[in-house]
Amino acid sequence: MQVSITTNKRLLTILITSTFISGCHWDTPEEAANYVSENISRNDVVRHLSELESRASKTALGNSSTRAAGTEGYHHSVDYVKQVMQDHGYNVSVQTLDFRAWQELPGTKLSVNNIDLTSSRNTPDNLTVDFTTMSYSGNSLGFIDSAATFITPDFQFDSPNYDDTDGCEPEDFNNINLQGRVAIIQRGGCSFNTKALNAELAGAKAVIIFNQGNSEGRKDAVNGTLGSDTEVSIPAFGARYELGAQWFELAKDIQVPVSFFINTKDELVETENVIAETVGGNKDNIVMLGAHLDSVPEGPGINDNGSGTAGLLEYAVTMAKLEAPVVNKLRFAWWAAEEAGLVGSQYYTNQLFAPLRSQAEREILDELGLDDPSQLTKEQLDLVEKRYYELNRVKMYLNFDMIGSPNYIFGVMDGDLSDTKDSPDNAYTGDFVPPFGTSHIESIFNQFFNQHSISTVPQALSKRSDYAGFADWGIAFGGLFTGAEKTKSQQEAEDFGGEADTAYDHCYHQACDDFNNVSQTALYTNTQSLAYVTTFYAFSEPLFPAQQPDKDDKIKISSQLIPERSRLRVGTRLKATSSLSDHGHFHGDLDQDID
Repeated sequence: MQVSITTNKRLLTILITSTFISGCHWDTPEEAANYVSENISRNDVVRHLSELESRASKTALGNSSTRAAGTEGYHHSVDYVKQVMQDHGYNVSVQTLDFRAWQELPGTKLSVNNIDLTSSRNTPDNLTVDFTTMSYSGNSLGFIDSAATFITPDFQFDSPNYDDTDGCEPEDFNNINLQGRVAIIQRGGCSFNTKALNAELAGAKAVIIFNQGNSEGRKDAVNGTLGSDTEVSIPAFGARYELGAQWFELAKDIQVPVSFFINTKDELVETENVIAETVGGNKDNIVMLGAHLDSVPEGPGINDNGSGTAGLLEYAVTMAKLEAPVVNKLRFAWWAAEEAGLVGSQYYTNQLFAPLRSQAEREILDELGLDDPSQLTKEQLDLVEKRYYELNRVKMYLNFDMIGSPNYIFGVMDGDLSDTKDSPDNAYTGDFVPPFGTSHIESIFNQFFNQHSISTVPQALSKRSDYAGFADWGIAFGGLFTGAEKTKSQQEAEDFGGEADTAYDHCYHQACDDFNNVSQTALYTNTQSLAYVTTFYAFSEPLFPAQQPDKDDKIKISSQLIPERSRLRVGTRLKATSSLSDHGHFHGDLDQDID
């Protein structure tokens, strides 16, 4: 049939081939998207959560279960995902990679000023957590008695000269005697790893990073990671802001004693990404979507990120039942070791995209008769980027991480940075322009929520989940998020229900992140949204309109070719963009920390 679409400039007549599925025909990607999203089964997506929880294995401390990468629980989760996808006709493969598996063993103790502190690993629900052990922390090799030394904290949050970067530079440790002592550093300004490494190089025996205290979300015990690529070998702890401030006042008058013990297991193991594809669809126009499959070591991770895993599975099953002959190939991914610093997705993107970028550069050099990439002009570098885009079959990536938080919001990644560019949570600063298509993806997510009269909250691009590797290699991206340990505002409580001044997920990265920690309403709605947006692009030719629409514009089908893309060059400024986060993990905001 022919459909006439009117724009404010001209009349476009586009020939659209009707698609027949289960007795229905779809004239537009919107019709296909609506049909598939309406066929998502709430009961079945919830059932996947139960299946994942049943596959978790006992933690090292024996007080919970886990699906952390490198554990039996993770391997069982991999087997479940593979079986579901194979049973429904997808081509399934497993990508193996080496992974640094770290575990905190029983017996950790931390005492400051002769007071034993309560750990996140064994604190009853009715007590306040005083400290956590940062993942990839070093081993104490016995019980250590020492003393505290502070590294220039700043508590004048409202001062125009406020400095939150103490410990971020080696010079911050000049003229401070840290030999054999415990460095106590305030959070902020750079990664936990940077602060801890600088402290170790200055002679510290251990490091305690206490929370920043400049907002309600930065007062509890810091729950962080040094990252799987850390070179830190000393113990690293995170503490509550109130404790850090108290210790600082004490240290003005006395030497504050610190005693600690920690035993860890740190080894290189093999883990797996799971990749599955539709049999049909244009293999040169791949629509990719993913969720991390692992949990933290402390718990089974049913919201983080069994929810994203379940959403992907239910969408895949629904598409298979409908026997949907997609126009563009769909590729699903379940990532390993996200909680250790995006390990699985970074491995995948580097393995896939780096050779394509090198090939594009070689081809352009050969065509121009040049030998050295440094000889390429700006215009010639644009040719390299264009060739890379042509060689690269993965045109977009959608990320789903924590989509069922119990005290949820409906968060959509701010693909055009129109709402969050100046946010401290935004890791893409300066002249960064998101890859072409990213803002369009945001608009299609919002199109779904607008149709259902549901409010959304724009989420800053913080590079803290698995979309980061795709963004770095110039791939359009988007995704959903329902909140972690930060507290819900009064306005958000009015928009979404739930409790203001309470965490979106009070069990974030804890043993209680189990089946009962998931809002089935949020999970079901977000799975429908996931299905709507993915299906829209699965049936779109081309994927993105030639001109990016405003957020409130109706998305129109266009037969125009994709124009020159106004984004940064892959491998240069995109790869060099620095993150302001404390670590390399997303979940929607930079206040959120991981183990």
